[in-house]
Amino acid sequence: MSQVTCIIPFYNGGDTIARAIDSVIDSPACHEVIVMVDASPQPLSPFLTDAHRAHIATGKLRVIEMATNLGQAAMRNVAASLSTTPYISFLDQDDMYLPGFCEEMSDVLNRHPELAAIECGAEIVKDDKNLLEIDDPRYQAIMFSVPWNVLIRRLAFWYVGSFPVDAAFRTPLAGEDIAFMTPLRHFLQTAQDFSRRLVRHHLRDGSATDNYLNRTQVVDGRVVYIEHYENEKNGEWQAAIDKHYAKAQRDVNALRQVKIIN
Repeated sequence: MSQVTCIIPFYNGGDTIARAIDSVIDSPACHEVIVMVDASPQPLSPFLTDAHRAHIATGKLRVIEMATNLGQAAMRNVAASLSTTPYISFLDQDDMYLPGFCEEMSDVLNRHPELAAIECGAEIVKDDKNLLEIDDPRYQAIMFSVPWNVLIRRLAFWYVGSFPVDAAFRTPLAGEDIAFMTPLRHFLQTAQDFSRRLVRHHLRDGSATDNYLNRTQVVDGRVVYIEHYENEKNGEWQAAIDKHYAKAQRDVNALRQVKIIN
């Protein structure tokens, strides 16, 4: 049974978007792929294949063109509101799912209705080389802070307030992913198996993952920051994280009071 909507924001990603779509579109558990074009200067259409256009004709591939650039978080939220399945996932345009992502992850949620989401591991690669082993603390930190290794129930996505679109997150530091994932884990039940690598994350220069690796190092088994951004130093970034966390906590508590969730 196809139960998954895969959401892919697109912005100047012509070199990799076909690979991302192809990694999920033929999955038996994937009901639809929604590509959100975020007012991209580079059009999507030239990078779609005949196979993609055939999927558009059947409705399995949906392309939504936005006139105003709103950012990746907003693109995911819009697509989630348009999804038609019980489960949703978030794939970056640079990345790809490995065989079994939709099937194995949805099977876990089917067998465990108490879980709001399931998280897997990922290969983090650059120039076809794996950059981080599973026992590297930076690998664990990345897995805990990203949404592209997650399959989440669509209702749970809204329970914790979706992705925040605060301006503080539209910087090189980003952070909307951490702001979303933290209340999800704190207020709802999730499960992780980071040793099961079902995503290939292609490291791109200047990406949030690249910036994280460039400004950290491992000392005595711990991650140490050797550089901080200005909005970290002045507290603006953490304040935005805390604001979203507090809102999610209020919303989840309200839903529990009226017994919408346990």
